[in-house]
Parts: sequence; C-alpha cells; structure tokens
Amino acid sequence: MTDRVRRCTECGKAQRLERRTTAYPQSGLSNVQLQNVPVWVCSEGHEEFEIPAVTQLHELLAHSIIRKPSLLNGAEIRFLRRRIDCSAKDFAEKLGIKPVHLSRLENDVRPLPRRVDLLIRLVVAAYLAKKHGKSFPDDMVRLIEQLEKTWDIGTHRLKHVDSATPDREWEEASA
Repeated sequence: MTDRVRRCTECGKAQRLERRTTAYPQSGLSNVQLQNVPVWVCSEGHEEFEIPAVTQLHELLAHSIIRKPSLLNGAEIRFLRRRIDCSAKDFAEKLGIKPVHLSRLENDVRPLPRRVDLLIRLVVAAYLAKKHGKSFPDDMVRLIEQLEKTWDIGTHRLKHVDSATPDREWEEASA
C-alpha cells in the first residue's frame, strides 16, 4: 500500500498519516472519544485531524444523548440545541422558558428539572424525525408518558378549586 502524502497547512512540510483514538472537543462534549481517527502529522509536530462523516457522527451523538437514562447536562443541552440549528432564544421559546434560564441550564448553573429534560429530548427527537422524513420514534413515546406524569396535568388545580373558601367568607372580606 502506498503512503498518502499531504502538505501541512501551517509549515508546508510533508505529513504522514497515523490513526489514533482522540478526544473530540469540537463537539462541545467532554466525554466523546473517537477511535481510529486519521491524523496527519508533519516533522514539525503539527497535527491535522480528519473526521469523515461528521454529520452522521453528530446524528449518532444526538441519538445517544436523547436516549441516555440519566438527566442531560449543560453541554449535552447545548449540543442538542445546536444540532437542530436553533438559537438559544428560539429554543428557550420552544421549551416555554426564558433565554436566561436556558443559559443557566446550558452552563450547569441551575439544576435541570426532569420535565424540562424530557421536553428537550422530545423537541429534539421530533425535529430530527421531521428533518429525515420519518415518524416520531416509537422508543421515545415513553418520554411523553413520563412528561405527563411530571406535570400532573390539571389535578392540582381542580383540588385547589374544590377546597376554596365558601362564598360568604369572600363577601365578608370585600365588605
């Protein structure tokens, strides 16, 4: 097999191809390691990484993140938001929160409530499914059920209304 020759973009010297396991900080995720990545190295020590199929890699990362069993962390929220090409302001609006709250979540300043975690996963899953012309993933339906449980839809308000003070006490207070 013939070695491929390429020139360094920094110094112009010939580079040789190596394959390595390396971190992928460009993803914004500190726990991502890429295996068998082509790395071009020159005699001056300059390195250039070649990541083939980066779009598919990001899709795989998003798929893994939205299905992980534990709560999302700030870097994962930011990665997912960027994956669907959404500004922080627009993403916060989709989630029904303020942009400053989203910023605090993305920077791990505030704890992520379970219902917001579920909602983020559902928004991203729905967007990716629509983008690829597919139906909503069956394995994500359980998240909708979990989200419904976290909101306890309507029952609290009904109980509160049922236990309201009788009308005559309201009349006395306004008199």
